[in-house]
Amino acid sequence: MRFREEQRIAAQEDLPIVERVIFGVSPTENAGPWIEANGRRMLQFSTNDYLGMSVHPEVRAVAAEYAARYGISAPMGARPLTGTIELHLEFERRIADFKRTEAALSFTMGAGAMIGAVACLARQGDLLIMDQLAHASLVCGGKISGASIKFFRHNDPENLERVLKRSDPARPKLIVVDGVYSMNGDIAPLREICDLKERYGARLFMDDAHGHGVCGDHGRGAAEMLGVEDRIDLHAGTFSKAFGTYGGFIAGPKEVVFYVRCLAPTILFTKAAPACVVAATMKSLELVRKANDRRKRVWDNARYLQGLLRERGFEVGDTQTPITPIRLGDHGAVHCADLLRRRHGVWVSAVVYPAVRRGNGIIRAIPTALHTHEDVDYLVNSLEAARAEVQAMGKPHVAAAAQ
Repeated sequence: MRFREEQRIAAQEDLPIVERVIFGVSPTENAGPWIEANGRRMLQFSTNDYLGMSVHPEVRAVAAEYAARYGISAPMGARPLTGTIELHLEFERRIADFKRTEAALSFTMGAGAMIGAVACLARQGDLLIMDQLAHASLVCGGKISGASIKFFRHNDPENLERVLKRSDPARPKLIVVDGVYSMNGDIAPLREICDLKERYGARLFMDDAHGHGVCGDHGRGAAEMLGVEDRIDLHAGTFSKAFGTYGGFIAGPKEVVFYVRCLAPTILFTKAAPACVVAATMKSLELVRKANDRRKRVWDNARYLQGLLRERGFEVGDTQTPITPIRLGDHGAVHCADLLRRRHGVWVSAVVYPAVRRGNGIIRAIPTALHTHEDVDYLVNSLEAARAEVQAMGKPHVAAAAQ
């Protein structure tokens, strides 16, 4: 029944455009402000490469050096077998030092860090309390755990407290939130959530994939920005955003990290991260820690972009970070993205259901440290022209979003 309903809805869309925009082939070299796509030089605002680390020559040089020496697979095997090498352990020591925690554990994938950690931190009989917009990997880990899951309204501490009040005081409880929410760009009210978890005897797990490297004076994320680093029970993050590589991590008390190392399915049953990736990420971590100038440029570009969009009548919601959701509705987002790529040489991504609620489609623009104000001007001017053309097609979502 569900599949037939989705088919019916899909039939109402312009499928060739949806396929081209949502499922089309992206250019291989899609980082940096300017990319080559379909034989054209295009301006891109789609990747999460906030600090430009994926194209940093030092990061690439280390990756190439280790790939030449060890290939792209070594070490072979899962971490508990033949997959752990000294490089992994040194990497984890450096993550812990960066996060100012006792220990850290690295994962081959960012989603694997969230799935694996949540899956083994809760068990049948426990209660997982999640923000309703928590990342899908966190929800997936919760389902694997066998614990009961309750959701509280997004970024609503009062609603969270109601859930906590109604729960058995003796029941183990784990609150699970994102630090920065990837589609809205808003930040979790961590001070209030920490107050509540301490009042009601819960623990707090925070996935700050989009905060690390960008938020806080030293790039340690939303918890640093809000002054609550020491009150988070377990931190988690990814390396595929500001660090420009891939993989994930958790950081926290030594005993908890060891427990996850022993039980997380995404550690036990998957291959260890290749040495070339680990070495490149170590170099990126070193650079990110001292990338204050790049962090400042990201925020400057974000403020400029979001201010200009609001001046031109675009709705960008309550974003508090460089993530810029341009709300156009499902039709508007897909059609505008298509026009921007084909006619204006701007590569942006449309985000529609199920990544966001049906009808709430957005173009998510990500300004980086490598963009200029001139790049932003061109994006906004092109977007304004595309919006006018889509409005002329009679797409009501776009017209409403512009009012």
